[in-house]
Amino acid sequence: MERLFLREKTEDKSSYIVEKQKVGITGISKGAGASFIAMSIAKVLSHYEDRRVTYLEVNDLVASNVSLIYDAIGFDKRFKSRKFESVYSEVISGSNIKGKTNFDDKINWALITPEDIKNEIKVTPIDMIRLINNVSGDTIVCDIARCQHAEDYLLDMDVIVCVIDPIPSAMIAGFPFLKEIKRIEYRGKKIVWVINKFNSGINKRDMHSFLKLKDYYKIPALEAEDFYSAEYNCKVPYEMSNIRDKMKDTIEKIITKELKT
Repeated sequence: MERLFLREKTEDKSSYIVEKQKVGITGISKGAGASFIAMSIAKVLSHYEDRRVTYLEVNDLVASNVSLIYDAIGFDKRFKSRKFESVYSEVISGSNIKGKTNFDDKINWALITPEDIKNEIKVTPIDMIRLINNVSGDTIVCDIARCQHAEDYLLDMDVIVCVIDPIPSAMIAGFPFLKEIKRIEYRGKKIVWVINKFNSGINKRDMHSFLKLKDYYKIPALEAEDFYSAEYNCKVPYEMSNIRDKMKDTIEKIITKELKT
């Protein structure tokens, strides 16, 4: 496709020595918005000068009929004159991925690629754990939205951000996973609850009765055209001013109060 991508600034490479932090972002149901929240968190974190941020797509359901983050943000355009390192293929082949990076706009992107799909790679839980623990970066934002073994990967996280779509059908479908996340929380894992697509049509009393959450963050329902515009311009949705202006304060609070070490 002939899409527009304009680079707003050049890359600068810095080196830091800080303790690695793994932040897992997952949704209790399909389409909850986990990837959107994960990219937004990574984007804001990338502006903190004390750490290198990696966005890791945790995907053990590699299939040819699903959309890719790689395509959504236009990495064929972004890396037109550079090699995009396929960390998935490297891990599966048993190679060392330490030091292999795809920095763009101050984020290291570790993604499933169209070539991975073409080659029909098979990702085992052991492969994925190796990838999570060996990918380069100081803060690893793990997008755990498309997984058979999500619970295993979540246990390896330092903090879990759980995203909820408050429409009743999605909450009902995600109830078993919601219970599992609560069990993980009960065992001592830090869980940050985020209700995405928050809007005036929600019956808050019913929602609270169903979810039984003490504290949560709210991300408002956003306009679909802004997400379409982001993809047609090869941008992370958070880069769109109409999106950023409505959620910046909340994402900043999540980072400073829950994630920043």
